[in-house]
Amino acid sequence: MSQAPATIFDLGYQPYDGARTGRWARRAAIWRDGIRISLGLGRGTGAKIAPWLLLTLALVPMLVLVVISAVMSEAQAAAEDFELPSYADYYEFAMVPLALFAAVVAPLLLCPDRRDGVLALYGARPITPADYVGARWLAFFTVAACAAWLPEAVLFTWNALDARSPGSWLTDHWEIPPRFLVAGAMVAALTTTLSLFAASFTTRRAYASVGTLAVLFIGSAVGGIAENDFSGRVADAVSLVALPQALTEAVHWVFGDETRDRPFDGAVYAGWVAVLTAALALGLLRQTRSLVRG
Repeated sequence: MSQAPATIFDLGYQPYDGARTGRWARRAAIWRDGIRISLGLGRGTGAKIAPWLLLTLALVPMLVLVVISAVMSEAQAAAEDFELPSYADYYEFAMVPLALFAAVVAPLLLCPDRRDGVLALYGARPITPADYVGARWLAFFTVAACAAWLPEAVLFTWNALDARSPGSWLTDHWEIPPRFLVAGAMVAALTTTLSLFAASFTTRRAYASVGTLAVLFIGSAVGGIAENDFSGRVADAVSLVALPQALTEAVHWVFGDETRDRPFDGAVYAGWVAVLTAALALGLLRQTRSLVRG
């Protein structure tokens, strides 16, 4: 039986002649990829539905309220009966879609990498666990913070344009943008860190989403029961597990609102949110290090 003659191709050694990027370029690449994942870019239509629907739910109500205010401003009597929400009050509604967005979408930045064994490949390259998880965290935080800031920016812009003297109004209310930037960053940081921390323990996004929602909403129910049905320092401490309420109170404190009928002052809630976010971030980094080394 005759065999076909073999052919040898001398391709030669081709060294890499492209750009040699540094550590920050690798971090930026992971960050950009995380933003694309968060928004469903480069994926099918189904992957875009959840993120864009939840982002729309956080933004559209403010746009609708601004449009209604613009229409009613022509009728003085109707305008007096209609009042836009304050910057802090808006979070009492927006907290739900923002929390759902973090719980549903954020696990996509970690769970597929764990399931497909990509973490081991990252560990084989000059990428540290801190580089990887930091870039992933920053990617989702960027999207979540923008989702929190945009409705506030819309409200601020409308209030400035609706004022009799926009220049004087801006001079008198210059502190509002820094306040809503801090408030939005606080909400985005906690929801991002909590969701990614839950995702670091499983390869299934559904499990991470359920775990995050359980912490947020079951904790909210438990904290509400402790606050409303019990009294004492222990009950007050347990009420802190209601993270959506704690975030809302921290936001009110950032905007300088008067202390409401709550067990603690706004500064205590803001401190609790900051400490919890830092603790979850350390746990996330530790868990990621163990996954990469394992």
